[in-house]
This record gives sequence, C-alpha cells and structure tokens, in this order.
Amino acid sequence: MQTTSRRRLVLLAVLAGLAGCASPPSSTGPVATEGDELRILVFRGGTAARLGHNHVLRAAGLRVDWAAAGPVLGFRLDALEIDPPGLRQRLGPAFASAVDDDARAGTRANLLKALDASAHPEVLVRTLQQLGEGGRRAVEAEVSLHGVTRRQWLVVEVEGARARGEVVVRQSDFGIRPFTVLGGLLAVQDALVVQFELVQP
Repeated sequence: MQTTSRRRLVLLAVLAGLAGCASPPSSTGPVATEGDELRILVFRGGTAARLGHNHVLRAAGLRVDWAAAGPVLGFRLDALEIDPPGLRQRLGPAFASAVDDDARAGTRANLLKALDASAHPEVLVRTLQQLGEGGRRAVEAEVSLHGVTRRQWLVVEVEGARARGEVVVRQSDFGIRPFTVLGGLLAVQDALVVQFELVQP
C-alpha cells in the first residue's frame, strides 16, 4: 500500500511539473498584423455644415483573416477610435480643426445610436473575387453592416505583401439614416469613404 501511494505521489508531481511548463494555447482566430489599418472618413453636411467637423474613425481591434479568395476583415463598432489627433493631422486641411474630448464623446454616442450598434455591433468585409494582375486589381467584396449584406466593387493597389484600397459606402444602402439635428442644420453626409491598408504575413 505504501509503494502504491508513493507511485501516485510521484505521478502527481510529474503531471504538476508538466502543467507548469506547458505553453499557453495559441490563438487560431484572425488577427491584424502590424501595419494593418482601416479608417472611415465621415463628412459634415446640412445647411450649417461649416459649424461642424469632418470626422475620421479608425477600427481598433481590426481582425484580418487571409482566406483563399482574399482577406476577410472584421471589427466592432463600439471599438472605433473617434478622431485620433495624429490621424487627423495626416489627413490634411479638411480634418485640421481641433476636436476635444467632449466632442469625441458626443460623436461616439451619436454614431453608435445611428448605427444601432447595440443590435448590430460587428462589421464584416469578405473578399469574393479579384480581377486583374499586378499592381492594380478590381476586387468584389461582401460588406455586412447594420444587419444588411451588400456587394461592393473597389480598386486595390498591391505592392508586394501590402495592399491599399478605398470604397464609397452609402449608409442608406444598409438601412441607416444618416445623423441629423436641428431640422437638417447639422448633418452627416450619406456617403462614407472607407480606406484600408493591409500587410499579408
């Protein structure tokens, strides 16, 4: 009996040692590599548009999966960065106006309400096909936003492992009513410009 107990203790010690040395499980889901970025340009509108700001949104936590047809991108609306100062500077005079923290908070609240982000928190962009070769390609993608999925064509520039492109997305095509206040004095234009830069690992 004592020999059996000792063997059990030795076995438990070995198992404990193996558990302590085990590597943590690796993530198998899509992840963004360094250099991946997706940003959305939102333009002011309304009869008093000059009193408002153009906005730029950046997809924090962007997920990228390199499927056979091309990249699949996903991000959460509630993780969007609103008007990062450095990014506004990079975009030039149209985004040069200063946006303080209170204005960012207001923009975030209005944005999430307009997009009904609590019911539809995820945006997914899936590549369906690519036409052409070399540096410029026509890409058909499937965009899922606000519970609606639509197909869009865009032009992508490819240089080595890096791809850049942009597409115009109309909010109304996805059942979204662009934000407006004061009877249209201040508003957000229906058309958004989505820009992305991806680096294939």
